[in-house]
Amino acid sequence: MDSIFVFYKNLRYKSHANSPAWSLGAFRFGFGILLFVTATRYLYYGWVRKYFLEPSFHFKYYGFSWVPVLPAWLLYPIFIILCISAIGISLGVLYRTCIAIYLIGFLYFNLLDVSTYLNHYYLITLLLFLLFWIPADRCFSLQHFLDAYRNGRWSIPRVPNWSLWILKFQIGCVYFFGGLAKLVPDWLFQAQPLRIWLVRNTDFPVLGGFFTYPIAGYVFSYAGLFFDLFVPFFLLKPKFRPWAYGAVLIFHLLTWRLFPIGMFPWIMIFSALLFFSPSWPLQARRFLKKRGLFPYGEFRNLLKTIWLKFPVTLRFLLAEYFFKLLHILEKPNAWGRRSESAISAFTSKFALRFGTWALGIYVFLQIFLPLRHFLYPGNHLWTEQGFRFAWHIMLIQKNGIASFRVTNLRTGETQYVLPESYLTELQKTMMSTQPDLILQFAHFLGEKEKSRTGDEISVNADVRVSLNGKKSRVFIDPNRDLMKVKDDFSYKDWVLTDSK
Repeated sequence: MDSIFVFYKNLRYKSHANSPAWSLGAFRFGFGILLFVTATRYLYYGWVRKYFLEPSFHFKYYGFSWVPVLPAWLLYPIFIILCISAIGISLGVLYRTCIAIYLIGFLYFNLLDVSTYLNHYYLITLLLFLLFWIPADRCFSLQHFLDAYRNGRWSIPRVPNWSLWILKFQIGCVYFFGGLAKLVPDWLFQAQPLRIWLVRNTDFPVLGGFFTYPIAGYVFSYAGLFFDLFVPFFLLKPKFRPWAYGAVLIFHLLTWRLFPIGMFPWIMIFSALLFFSPSWPLQARRFLKKRGLFPYGEFRNLLKTIWLKFPVTLRFLLAEYFFKLLHILEKPNAWGRRSESAISAFTSKFALRFGTWALGIYVFLQIFLPLRHFLYPGNHLWTEQGFRFAWHIMLIQKNGIASFRVTNLRTGETQYVLPESYLTELQKTMMSTQPDLILQFAHFLGEKEKSRTGDEISVNADVRVSLNGKKSRVFIDPNRDLMKVKDDFSYKDWVLTDSK
């Protein structure tokens, strides 16, 4: 017991010791840019309308059915606000206020429809939550640059070690539990679903021909397995870190090119830099400058040449507006100062009183959630119980066909309903293979018919699903009245096993 107490005391002391904030500042700057790209993609590709406005029905997370879909005249401005907040995060201007705004807005959009769930959206939410408590604006922020310009030298801001540790832990969880989830028969012995996906990429440069061979699936399956399981530990070791990061680059660039997984590779590539020394940005600058690869002088001369080509009056006008903008950004209005001060005071007070316990609970949840599928019987890849929020990345290729029988219990009349009558293509695809979404849609159909007739209604689902290229099987008990089934976290005995 004494040794445990000593260990805890030493850990607490080391976690509150300080490290240079260079790495954390660089992460905040780059992460803000990635957040900006994430929000603008919704506007550019029309996803706001496609995912939130066009559907007449939305699948909700358990306990969040009350979250409404706002009208278009509110949704679009919210995304614009997210873009502005992302810029504030990147520049470190009203940092915690911008983090809070982006976190709330991003969480809201993710709660609107379960069918849009993506692992990297979950990761973004977690990183935003962690950054809210971390003083990541001390370095590489606008104020930090201005102070360096005025003083003629860089200050060396510092942050507590725990702020770097918890971010490393979170990124490590994505890799490790992603690898642990791959220890299943389909991945190990059938190389599925990679064998299915690789043959779709035979036009890939150099490797395309290799993808046609069955061995390619096994090579990529086991490479992905060992990469996920061990790369976070190699990143922690300075001796192996450069090689491990090289593997990170190759792995994520390859998956980005092969598979449609959005921003996930870029988030992981940038986040993995947190495993390097807290002073890695300075070390990288010295390395490049020593070899003549740091073009600061040339870049400055180029800007000066371009600047001098402008007319004098225009230069004065631009300079005037530039300094006004700097003044606004450096010294935000009274509301901004009050909100930032209030949030900073709250986070400091909370961390002082509950920080250790809060960190412990967070770590426990991040270990428990990826393992909770062991609490349910059966193949979790089939039932998908405990599948979300568990870093089960690229594990399944499921195809399903669903229809519903809506029966009026008073008259005995039965209607056959196809999902496409109410759902978008994405919603239909996601619903056809996920039990909780099938149940939600069945309740929607039943309640709709009940409100129309006033009679008691039963709803049965006829669903067949194929998992990882296997023959399709009946997925939902066709004789079970889903109107009598409640949506909760208990074992779903109305989902048939994949062996039947």
